[in-house]
Amino acid sequence: MAGILIIGGASGLGGEIAADFARSGDGVLLVDQGAVPAGLGAGVAYLALDLAAEDSGARAVREAVDRFGSIDTLVVAAAAMDSAPITAWTAAMWDRAAAVNLRLPFLAVQAALPWLCASDNASVTFISSTATMRGQVHTHGYQATKAGVAGLVRSLAAELGPAEIRVNAVLAGWLDTPLTRAYWAGVEDADGERARLDRRLPLRRHGTAAEAAALVRFLASTAASYLTGAMLPVDGGDTAV
Repeated sequence: MAGILIIGGASGLGGEIAADFARSGDGVLLVDQGAVPAGLGAGVAYLALDLAAEDSGARAVREAVDRFGSIDTLVVAAAAMDSAPITAWTAAMWDRAAAVNLRLPFLAVQAALPWLCASDNASVTFISSTATMRGQVHTHGYQATKAGVAGLVRSLAAELGPAEIRVNAVLAGWLDTPLTRAYWAGVEDADGERARLDRRLPLRRHGTAAEAAALVRFLASTAASYLTGAMLPVDGGDTAV
């Protein structure tokens, strides 16, 4: 049984990833903000933390180690995505994006490092975004910090590779998750805009959380033993055209 720590995205992609690992019999701890999410998969333990707090990564690691005695896979799926014209952005909005989207992944890896080093199949996967590859109005803090994750993946892959710890990012495109639905809720003529966007995508639709979770599961498997430092889009071909 592997020890799996997943931070963030409990009601969407993170929850789907957790359920996928749990179905394989792994020990899974899902960490996010607020009460236990509805529909939490069987075999998934849950811990509520403020993900913007400086010690949230270390506290999540301690809980996972207390439960499972190991951490073999770390997945950080946390995301803070405010959307507003630049004139409406505040320093507090920017700081929250930086804390959740960029500082948390780094500090979580730092805290988990002793247990990742002890694992015979250690992997770290950050859930990032195709926003690292193309522009989008209003989500300035989200795009800037998710672009920073790409640099973090490269630096961690370079440093941790000799310890046989793989570090990769999944670049989520237009997936039908609560985070994306919240974005569309703030868009004028959301139905029409979403339909126009879907017509632009080669696969002509939003993806599902399960489709992205399958890639995360692969990256944590021994089948991905020679894959590190990669940014892999799950986007229906959006960034290819």
